Amino acid sequence: MTSRMLVVVLTSIAATAHAAEPPHRFELTPFIGYRVGGSFEDDETGESFDLDDDSSFGLVLNIRDKSFTQWEFGWSHQETAVDVGTVGGVPAKLDLDIDYFQAGGTYLWDGELARPFLVATLGAAHLSPGKGGGSSETYFAFSIGGGWKLWPTKRFGLRLEGRFFGTVIDSDSKIFCVSDPGGGQAGCLFRSSADILWQFELMAGGVVRF
Repeated sequence: MTSRMLVVVLTSIAATAHAAEPPHRFELTPFIGYRVGGSFEDDETGESFDLDDDSSFGLVLNIRDKSFTQWEFGWSHQETAVDVGTVGGVPAKLDLDIDYFQAGGTYLWDGELARPFLVATLGAAHLSPGKGGGSSETYFAFSIGGGWKLWPTKRFGLRLEGRFFGTVIDSDSKIFCVSDPGGGQAGCLFRSSADILWQFELMAGGVVRF
């Protein structure tokens, strides 16, 4: 009888301690991904300049708001290139780094092992051309996406996600200014009208709760 009572008491204590354990407030996710799409159109000639598809990486911080919502802060980096026509009959490219700095929130559905989620953010896109490509530019950008968070343990998990990024290019902007190899004078590849640069990113990352 005594042993039974002891088991009941210990079980009750363990259950109470588990229920009283505060939920983890922060989630940190370093990730790798692959970003596709994106093109610029010359407002004067109508010619299109396409970005190369390439890998990406970054970091996401989530802060718990309620049981089904989180604040989100993220950074995603891609090293790519843009087609700029031909030089001497050879296709020419301009190296370009694109960084997204975003803040917003996520909505999560119920689940134990897997929790589906939606994410929406606002922020900036920083476009940095390679050597000879002129000065860097920063534009307003936004994103929307969704995926799953998988939790094989309470502290460590996996985040799988697909996301669209939209960058609003300023009206009548001169973009990707480069030096003329012949005359040595500065020139710009094209003049863009107000438009949106669309990119899509697939990513996977390990999540740490604390």
